[in-house]
Amino acid sequence: MNFGLRCNSESGSIREVVRRAQLAESLGFDDFWYCQDLMKRDAWVVLSAVAATTSRIRVGTCIANPFSSSPAELAMRAASLQELSEGRFVLGIGPGEPRFLDWVGLRQPRPVAALAEAVRLLRRLLAGEEAGAVSDLLGGWQPQARLRFPLPPQPVPIYIGGQGPRVLELMGELADGGLPILFPPETIDFVRARIEAGAARDGRSLENFDLAACVWWSVAGSRGEAEEALRYLVAYYGPSLRAETLAPIGLTPEDFAAVRAAWQAGNMQQAMSLLTPPMFRLAIYGDADDMAAKLHWLASRGVTQINIGPPLGPNPEAALRLTAGIIERMRG
Repeated sequence: MNFGLRCNSESGSIREVVRRAQLAESLGFDDFWYCQDLMKRDAWVVLSAVAATTSRIRVGTCIANPFSSSPAELAMRAASLQELSEGRFVLGIGPGEPRFLDWVGLRQPRPVAALAEAVRLLRRLLAGEEAGAVSDLLGGWQPQARLRFPLPPQPVPIYIGGQGPRVLELMGELADGGLPILFPPETIDFVRARIEAGAARDGRSLENFDLAACVWWSVAGSRGEAEEALRYLVAYYGPSLRAETLAPIGLTPEDFAAVRAAWQAGNMQQAMSLLTPPMFRLAIYGDADDMAAKLHWLASRGVTQINIGPPLGPNPEAALRLTAGIIERMRG
């Protein structure tokens, strides 16, 4: 199993994040991912800085979308970052978050169909080919559009990210890897089934497919410390999760009703105090033994990469060092 570290704009300043990526590389992590969230720190700037100051770890977007950035710009940036990183870049792409896109007047009339077309178009452009026929879903292109600089010899892997059933199927149909959101980790069986269905429909093998499960991760010296570090995330995001997402851990949206009411009233402290033990099962958390057991279980379900994200733990750097010990156990 491989390990990836996922950071976002809330992880700190760009320089702080670069240092964290360097630490992750020194500790044996395989991938470094950065979230491209609209109106926050720019992933392309962060990943360029990381690529320029590391030598081994792969760097990837988790995730870009073809609505706030044209596929032409995505192809330009992907090829440029592949050149800078000397073949270590991974393009993670998804449909985007409608709420964020609404902020700037962008619409997704057919988000999944547009994503599929964008991936096929990016494959052609990143291979040095002309765009060819492109539908109006992506704004109407001239067939002769192509990248006009020498492309790196290493192909850019394309991973698809998201959580809806059709997006999961697209991972199996079109992508080199998947970045499914596993909140909770128990959704892995549903995720894997949909990816396999997409691959079967396209007649593809998943033998070399990288299933990079995106999880909330909190590790500390004790289970209680790890749980405390998770409280804000669970209280903030838990009330918005769908019934089918919560069902594998025996919860329903109604279980979050009181948490939601406190959050909407602006009382986050009360919302966090109302969390019950089952709600923390949205994440992977605990001490090193807890985490290793969960990872072995995910590996048995076909996960090939654990993509760990915030909060990491009460102390992110200490959490990375604890995680490095878990990595050694998993690989030993």
